Amino acid sequence: MVYTSKDTIRVMIITKDHRIEGGIHVLEGSRLTDALNSKAKDFYAITDARISRVSDDATIATPSYVAVAREAITAIFPLEEHTGG
Repeated sequence: MVYTSKDTIRVMIITKDHRIEGGIHVLEGSRLTDALNSKAKDFYAITDARISRVSDDATIATPSYVAVAREAITAIFPLEEHTGG
């Protein structure tokens, strides 16, 4: 099996009802926009997540993994620079 080196970018994802903070994994040396522009993905894998409601900022879950539907995302932005994968 071949493994690809990846970097982790800490992001904030905003959906209609939730804020999701966690790590998105991109190919080593890639930018967040490169990963987002890939039309091949219907879901983005987010690790070490914290999910909160937009309405009151209450944390509702802290899963180690969550798949976020591309269509549900209103906004996404990096919270920090790349951390080596």
